[in-house]
Amino acid sequence: MSENVEEVLGYTADELQSGAVQFSEIIHEEDRERVMQEIADNSTEGTEQFSHEPYRIVTPDGAVRWVLDHTRNIWKDGEIINRLGYLVDITEHRQNEIYLQNAQKVADIGWWRKEIPSDEIYWSEHVYDMWEADGEIGYLDHERFLDFIHPEDTDRVDQAWQAALDGEPYDIEHRIVTGDGEVKWMREVAEFTRDETDDPIEAVGIVQDITERKERERELEYYERVINTFGDIATVIDSEGEITYVSPSVERVLGYDPEDLVGQNGFEYQPSETVKAVEEAIEYVIEYPDESQTVQTKFRRADGSWCWIEATIQNQLEDDLIEGLLVNSRDITERKEYEQTLEEQRDNLEILNQIVRHDVRNQLQLVLAYGDMLEDYVEDDGEEYLRHVLKAGREAVGITQTAGEITEAMLSSETDPTPVNLRPVLEAQIEHVRENHERAVVSTEGSLPDVAVLADDMLESVFRNLLNNAIVHNDKELPEVTVSATTHEEVIRVRIADNGPGIPDQQKDQIFNQGEKGLDSEGTGIGLYLVQTLVDRYGGAVWVEDNDPEGSVFIVELRREQ
Repeated sequence: MSENVEEVLGYTADELQSGAVQFSEIIHEEDRERVMQEIADNSTEGTEQFSHEPYRIVTPDGAVRWVLDHTRNIWKDGEIINRLGYLVDITEHRQNEIYLQNAQKVADIGWWRKEIPSDEIYWSEHVYDMWEADGEIGYLDHERFLDFIHPEDTDRVDQAWQAALDGEPYDIEHRIVTGDGEVKWMREVAEFTRDETDDPIEAVGIVQDITERKERERELEYYERVINTFGDIATVIDSEGEITYVSPSVERVLGYDPEDLVGQNGFEYQPSETVKAVEEAIEYVIEYPDESQTVQTKFRRADGSWCWIEATIQNQLEDDLIEGLLVNSRDITERKEYEQTLEEQRDNLEILNQIVRHDVRNQLQLVLAYGDMLEDYVEDDGEEYLRHVLKAGREAVGITQTAGEITEAMLSSETDPTPVNLRPVLEAQIEHVRENHERAVVSTEGSLPDVAVLADDMLESVFRNLLNNAIVHNDKELPEVTVSATTHEEVIRVRIADNGPGIPDQQKDQIFNQGEKGLDSEGTGIGLYLVQTLVDRYGGAVWVEDNDPEGSVFIVELRREQ
């Protein structure tokens, strides 16, 4: 026996070798029968080595110690002539196991013990429960253990284990795939027992389910990513508005040291006119914790200036990690200033529209009225001049109407198109053009379809401008315009063909641009721009083709109501 046997058993090697002390006598009475039976069972021919289940011994001073016993049989002529083995004191580890058994009831952890020479692993009952493993609790091999490790983490766990065998600490977080196919996160920490040559012979580890913690970490990583991406501020407040946490980004966005804001009431940094909206949002998320609220409020910067903040409030009062109301905020000052500028421009545009459509148009109507009265008093060459005056006046009235419609289109909020019956709209505009252009011929080819298209109440402006354009820019003595329509499964195409000068190929793609004019045109070009704007809003299309043998064909494609 080695000289350190006294350190483990408390008896000298001489006492044991001389027979003064029988080995069986120092085995704890509760383990003696089992250990001696294991020796007998492993004394059959062919058994070269075996390991005992850990057992207890009683030292001369009455202390109880746990040992790990590995034995090798030396055979000769079918008989055992000697036994070689070693004992390892694992008392501290056994005490740890008892501690772990008690701790798992409190901290929801499990434990395992691995005998390294035999590669056998013993899992506690709670590890079986957490890992949803099948079978009876007892010794398992290392391959069974690896079967539960997530495939993406297997190499990392194996590398950590090999490093721990060489003396590195074993403390690793990894995923497992449970017996029911669920993915969970585990943390494992292990301590190793080593023999006199410093080789590892046993490891005892603890296992804790950290899935919930990992999920929270992912949530916080998400919030931090949002903060870093958009320059937002993450704040946690209680139901009274007191700040318990604020992200470091508050210094970059608002100029405050985060520590200076913690413990302060956020309402003190807001003007009274916006506090009410925030208070109502907080009350709402407290009453309905599964919903969030977004509000806009002013907030005072560290330099005393005011900015606009858009804040989304979420109820995390029941979250063990956050325990408050999570407020994700962003500085929207530039956006609010831009919105204010747009609002002012909108107001100015509405005023200008009223002037053009009311005051200017009224004055033009007076000019036309007096012009009509002058026809009885003008003779010879004066009639031609008067005719030009009246023509220009009528065109000016038309321009004010188109300008007003463009303004209306620009001012209106974009909404989804609604069903509009095509035939009455198209027929009304054809009749209108006939009444205002007596020297033009406007006809239809085939029947106009009685179907609904997706548009709005400004659809009439599309056809009025295209019909007027076909006549006003026509260089023939007798302008001719033909309207037809074809119905397809999803769209309707309306064709407005004229016998005018046509449009050059290089100009066809630009004819609908803002301010673009036709060849030798005296017009403004805004009519076709209005057509393009409205058709785009409807989700349709408009383009121009050559007519046969001469002239142009404007084609409007509108979506049908499905």
